[in-house]
Parts: sequence; structure tokens; C-alpha cells
Amino acid sequence: MRPLTTLPLLVLAFAAQAAPSTQDAAKKIDAILQADWKKANVQGNPAVDDNTFVRRLYLDIIGRIPTTREAEDFLASKDADKRTKLIDKLLDSEGHTQHMFSYWADVLRVTSNGNQTGAITGAAYSNFVKKSLRDNKPYDQFVRDMVASQGMAWENGAIGYYMRDRGMPLDNMANTVRVFLGTRIECAQCHNHPFDKWSQMQFFKMAAFTYGVQTQDYYGGTLGEVRDLLKEKEEAAAKAIPEPTRPQRPNKVQFNSKVSKDERQKLSKEDRQKLEVSESAERQKLEKEFAAKLQKYNEDEKAYQAASKEVRKKQDEARQALRKEHRNFQEPMRDISDTMRYTSVGERDRKVTLPHDYQYTDAKPKSVVTAGTMMGHECVTQPGETPLQAYARWMTAKENPRFTTVIVNRLWKKAFGLALIEPLDELMDGTIPMVPELQTNLEGLMKELNYDMKAYLRVLYNTSAYQRQVTRDEIAPGIAYHFTGPVLRRMSAEQMWDSFVTLINPNPEMINAAAREQMEQRILQAKKNADGIEALTPEEAMKGLKLAADVYGKNRSRTEDKQKLYIEARAAQKELQEKLDMLKPGPERDAMEKQVAEAQKKVQAFRSEVNTIQGEGRRVTAAEVFVPGYKKLYEKVTGKPYQNVAMTKPGKPGEATAEIPSMMAGDSMMMMSNGIRAERVKIPGYDRAEPTPEERKAEEAKRQEAYKEEAGYYGIPEKQQRDYFRARAEQGRNYVRSAELESPAQRGHPLRDFGQSDRETIENANYDASVPQSLFMMNGNLMPNILSKYSQLMLSISKAQYPDDQIAAAYMAILSRQPTAKEKQTWLNAQDKGLTGTEDLIFALLNTQQFIFIQ
Repeated sequence: MRPLTTLPLLVLAFAAQAAPSTQDAAKKIDAILQADWKKANVQGNPAVDDNTFVRRLYLDIIGRIPTTREAEDFLASKDADKRTKLIDKLLDSEGHTQHMFSYWADVLRVTSNGNQTGAITGAAYSNFVKKSLRDNKPYDQFVRDMVASQGMAWENGAIGYYMRDRGMPLDNMANTVRVFLGTRIECAQCHNHPFDKWSQMQFFKMAAFTYGVQTQDYYGGTLGEVRDLLKEKEEAAAKAIPEPTRPQRPNKVQFNSKVSKDERQKLSKEDRQKLEVSESAERQKLEKEFAAKLQKYNEDEKAYQAASKEVRKKQDEARQALRKEHRNFQEPMRDISDTMRYTSVGERDRKVTLPHDYQYTDAKPKSVVTAGTMMGHECVTQPGETPLQAYARWMTAKENPRFTTVIVNRLWKKAFGLALIEPLDELMDGTIPMVPELQTNLEGLMKELNYDMKAYLRVLYNTSAYQRQVTRDEIAPGIAYHFTGPVLRRMSAEQMWDSFVTLINPNPEMINAAAREQMEQRILQAKKNADGIEALTPEEAMKGLKLAADVYGKNRSRTEDKQKLYIEARAAQKELQEKLDMLKPGPERDAMEKQVAEAQKKVQAFRSEVNTIQGEGRRVTAAEVFVPGYKKLYEKVTGKPYQNVAMTKPGKPGEATAEIPSMMAGDSMMMMSNGIRAERVKIPGYDRAEPTPEERKAEEAKRQEAYKEEAGYYGIPEKQQRDYFRARAEQGRNYVRSAELESPAQRGHPLRDFGQSDRETIENANYDASVPQSLFMMNGNLMPNILSKYSQLMLSISKAQYPDDQIAAAYMAILSRQPTAKEKQTWLNAQDKGLTGTEDLIFALLNTQQFIFIQ
């Protein structure tokens, strides 16, 4: 019998055989392509030079051009494997995480700016995507985590996938199938697909898998129990008014003869007649008594109905009176729920039904539809699995016919600029890849690599096909391309911005620490709010809410009056603005502009007054509900009473020391998300620990050391280094990579001008040139920052001693190459015509197609 200790070695040996080496896999791809070229009678593009390669690789893998230093280090290397080593270095860098986040943010419509997904879940979702990429999470697990996600945002950022389509489960299903299975099924929501095989029934069967996903606002257990208490009070007030006693309807007494039938037959005729007369009189007596009782009952019932109606009216009045009073609770309860809005995703048993106008014979309109897969194997929930987990497992299975097809094409297109199947999200049964054998090989490779996206990209970037010159001809739809090299393509908005950052910031990979901390604190604060509220009993929460409700109730009429004035002022301001828009420049327009400005001031004044009045209630909510909740949470987390830890106040020798209350958990004020200041209660695990003076000093020393190393490289004299350090700090605040900013950027930001997706639809980025782009290049604040003394570009140029070397430095920084003899002559000719400044050359180079396109 073999020793058990050899089993791990056998497993490792099998794994090594199962996953091919990068170079072997790359050679196999090249062999397939070369065979295809021979068959199609085409030639591979010439091999690319190192200058073009280093620029292309930086843009493709980390989404920006290389700095002069990075480019020169690569070009100066004599290592025969320097390309492979650079590929490995860039794939393992934080820059790759940043760049791939921008890519997936466009595909998944990731928003972190508080729109559809909400500010809290948006931040958590962005962090989830970045961490998944940073950890190189296998693609199938990445998708499973999103599709099966449930819980709170601070526990599971992947819930942002469902929150992105909050309240739109049918749209979410269609988006899921499109993104991960490459199939457009949205047409089948209203009717059978006109150009594909999908039926409306299949659409709703697929929708049934996720229709029960709940993306409503957060209410919390304690708030729900408070609502129950309020309802109980309302019912108790109603029950305090006693119900009248309802009269009992009399039963009709049936006459029963005391003489049996046999005895009656034995009587004489005369006796029988006497008996009948006697019984008839008795029967009439009973009927008369019943009629009197019935009349009395009817009178009593009528009185009861009148009394009951009056009681119900009084009960309803009592209930409504309390309900009106309790209505004031809605504002403070909203103050609480607003701090945790759109942070919860759950699953409930909700059935999807066919639409009312369903027109096909396989089911009736409004019929309940059971879940069923549209392709591949059946989806069966295993023991211990939620239905969502089963659905996610089905979707990401290697057996799913389209899951692997889509991702190998996505990443192939990422490297080569064109997918083997175009469009890659509109697969049909008859779809034929441009190179079928390569498609089959890539799908097998992805499965062998267990959906390791970095390993797959590493193979692609190591192919000789990738390391060839680009194809400059536009590939028309429907025309097969044989991938004789990557296709020429324009930079994305993120690549453009990040390249600008590279020209300005000597360390373009500098993180936006302040923004990261802000996002993290946003998530932690919501968690703290939720857990703090849950730490309170319903009665404790009710006590604080009552105080806030009283303030809101007292201010209600004032609030409504000011809100009315605010609405009227807004309407008046809008009317004036419309008149202004119709006027031509002149005195009349100038006068109208003043009126609009005055109207705007009035609007702002009323809005400020409304906020001030409402702020009174919010302050009470914060002080009487949130803060007590924080304190109870502190006690729960630490096991220590809040503010009961005694500190000793030193006294005179021989005197007893006096105990003073401690604020160990927090002794300052904090700003709530609604702008209200409240007592700060610091809780371990919920509040970021403030760095100690020693830690701050060490961090600053580390930063200064990095700046000093840069200053030494660029030859900055020591007496100028303090100015350089200040300039670097400012660069770090204003010029950071796109993935470090809100997603998407605000309107008006250069990212939006250059075509960044608005995240409204899947892959909505725009790669076209536009007038706003030209205006930004000419009139924006980009050029002054690029031309500033301590920008990476100008430092590289100033490092050069002679004018020709400075021209070469500009080319190297912007295009990662030396100027040609013809370009040098062109610049000399331009100088003869008055363009003598280096800034003229820089402006010209930044506006060339060579800079804008990835060659």
C-alpha cells in the first residue's frame, strides 16, 4: 500500500501536467494562427520593435504609457527574456488591478458615486471588484460571488451586482445573460425573439431564478419592531373603548304534544277535540311569546348596531389620533434608514408570472412560471445551497456551452482589439468564430487554467502574434480577420487620463489614500449605524424616536410653510430662467440675469431655512437614537461599560484622588452623513484607528524618502527639494489614476469628455473624437500642469543637457521612442517659423494620432 504522504505530490504532478506552461500555450496559439494564415494566404505582420512594444504593453496591461524612467529601463536591458519578465511584472502590479477595474466597471456598470447602486453599496461593490482582481480570483468564482450574492453591503460588496438593477429583476436577468453568456435575450421579454430561437416563455423561466431577489431599502429589525409597537399602541387605544354587548337572538320554541300518537288514538272523539283545542291554544301562546321576544331582539339589535357604529367611529378616531401622532415618527425613522439606504439584498419566495398579454398557446396569461435553464444542463439546488447559489453554479459551470466562450473572447479582444466572435455578446447557434480551431483551443486553455485571467492574459501577451505590428486597416463587420497582429485602436478615456497623469505625476501608481479611506469609512459608518440601532431594544429606540418625533411634530407647520415658499420660489426662478434663455445679448438680458440671480438667492435661502428647521429634528435623532445605540454597541464589542472607566485626577500628596468620568471611547464630535454633528463614539472594528505620532512620523519619512529618491534621479538640487516635495503632494491630490476616482467621474471631468462610460448601459464607453476633447486640450488645465516645473515630463526634459537631447526626452516621455531624422527636421523647420518653445512641441505631440492610438 502506498504511503499517504505521496498523495499531495501526485496531485501537484497532475496539476502541473493539466496546466500548460505559458510558453508552450503561446506557441500552440501561434502555430494555429500560422496554419490559418497559410490557409488564407496571408502573412503575419512584421515583429514589433522594443519601443512600440513597451508602450503597447503598458497601455494594454496597466492602462497607461510608461514613464521615461520605465521605458528607458526596459530599452536599456540586454536580458533576452526582458519582454516576458516585463509582462510578468506588469500583470502582478497594482496598475493592472486599476486598469482591469476600469475595464470591468464598463462591463458591469459599476457606480460608486451614489446613483442607482447607492453611495454605500457602490463603494463596497467597487472595493469587491478591485479586491477580486487584486487577488486574481478565478473568473468563474468572481461571477459566482456576484450572481449568488446576498447580505449587507459591508459584509458582501458583491450585492452591488443586484443593487445596480434595483427594482428591475427582469432587466437584471437579461443583463446577466448578455454579460456572462454572450446572449441577447431582452427582446424575448415582450415576445418570442424575432431573430433567434429564444421564446418569451424561456425568458420568464430564466427570470424565475432571480425574481425573488429583494433590493428594497434597509429597515432593520429594531425599526421593524418599533413599527410593530406603534401598531400595538394604536390597537390598544382602539380596544380601550369597550364594544357594546350584542343581544342574543331568541330561539323559537317548538310545541311538542304531551300525548303520544297511540294514546291519542285511544281517546274518544270528544276528548280528542278538546285536546286539539287545548294544544292549539298552547301553540298560539308560544308563538305570541316568541313574537314579543323577537320584536324586543330587533329593537335591541338596532340599538346595538347604532352603538357599535359609534364605538367603531370612536375607535377609529382614537387609532387615527395616535396614527397622526405616530406619523411624526416617520421623519426620525427615515433619518435612520437614509444612512443605510440601498445596502441590503435578500431572497424571498416571489413567483414570476407571465404578462397579461401573453399570446402563445403553451400557457395562459398571468400564469406562474417555474424556473428553467435556457441552455445546457438543468439547474438543481443541492443540499445546503440557496437557489441563487445553484443558479450561479449552473451559469459558471465548465459544461455551460457559452460561459467559457464569452470570457476567452473578452480577454482576447482586450489584448488584440478584436474578438474571435464579433459581437461577442450576441452569440447564436450558427455563430462561427473567425478562427474556429483557435476558439476551441482558447476555451480548452481557459478551463485548464481554471479561469485564471492573469495566466490566460500572460499566454496571449507572450504570443508572437501579439508582439507583431498592428493592422492599420479597419476590419469591417462580417469580414473575417486572421489576427496577423493586434488591430490599431484608440485609447479608452481611462487610458488617456491615466497617461496624462503619468506625464504629470512622477509616480503615477500613487494611490488616492484620502479617497480610499473615505470610501472605507463610508461603508464602516453604515455598518456602525445598522449595528448600533440593532443594539437597542425596541423600547429604547422608541424612547429616542419619541423625542425626535415631538420636535418634528412641533416644527411641522413651519416646515410645510417654508417648503411651500421654496417650491414657489423654484417655479418663479425656472420661469425667469426660461425667459433669459430666449433673450439675445444686450441690456434686457443683463437685467434679466440680475433677476435670475436674485431668484436663485431666494431659492437657496428658503432651502437653507427648510434644512435648518429639519436639522433640529435630525440632531435629536442623532443624539437620542444613534449615539445611545453606538454606546450599547461599544459595550457589546468591548465587554466594557461605556464612559464608566475611571481615570484618576492627581491630587496633592496625602490627598485622595478624585475620580472623573472617562471618554475613552470617544470624546469629540463627528459629522453624520446628513450633515448633523453628534457625539463621536469610537468603536473598535467600526472606526479607523488613528495612527500614533510615531506611525505618522514613519509614514511621512517613508514618503519623503521616496520623494528624495525621485529628486536624486531627476537631479533636483537639495535647496529646491522642499518645493519639489510640496509639488508632489499637490500632484498626489489632484492627479491620480481614474480607478482612484469616483466611478463614473462627474460630468465635466476630462474622463467624461474623452468618452468614459456613464455606466447606464453595458460597455457604453465612447471611443470617438469630439469637440469637448479639443477644447480641453487647448483651454483646459491639462497643459499648465504637464508643463509645470515638477511634472514627470518636464523633469525628464530638464534632465537633458542639450536642446537635441531635450527633444529626444519629450519624444521618449510621450511616445516612448526617439524622434526620427525627419521629425527632427520638421521641428527645426517649425522653429524657423516661430515655434521655438518646448511647450509647442509637447502640445503637438500630445495631439498626434501616435499618442492617442495604441500601436
